[in-house]
Amino acid sequence: MPRTPQLVLDLDGRPGTVRTARREVEHFLDRCADRAVLRPDTRADVGLVVAELLANACVHAPGPCRLTVRLSGARVAVAVRDTSPLLPVVSGVPGSPDPGGYGLLVVTRLCTDVRAVRVRGGKVVRAVVVQR
Repeated sequence: MPRTPQLVLDLDGRPGTVRTARREVEHFLDRCADRAVLRPDTRADVGLVVAELLANACVHAPGPCRLTVRLSGARVAVAVRDTSPLLPVVSGVPGSPDPGGYGLLVVTRLCTDVRAVRVRGGKVVRAVVVQR
């Protein structure tokens, strides 16, 4: 049975981290085109989810982080591990006193499964994009 294609990137969290990661994820999806054909809109959703989760890690847990992207058919699992034990909160909801925070709200709308768990030394935020 073939292994599930996976991309793992250890990142430093400095400026350019999100751009670098998105580019690497695009290359990964290109290399996996023989395993799963993702429509352009699904690929765009994956890129947005990667960008939002990594941006949150870079802002709220400055320092190193790890991005893992796993492709399984028409499902793309994205996970970001960072150094903060604080679990993310969906904000950006109309009427919220927090003026920002739309990133995680967008992720929850694009993904079928979003969860955050504390791990030793920080947390992991996972989200699954499923092609519709």
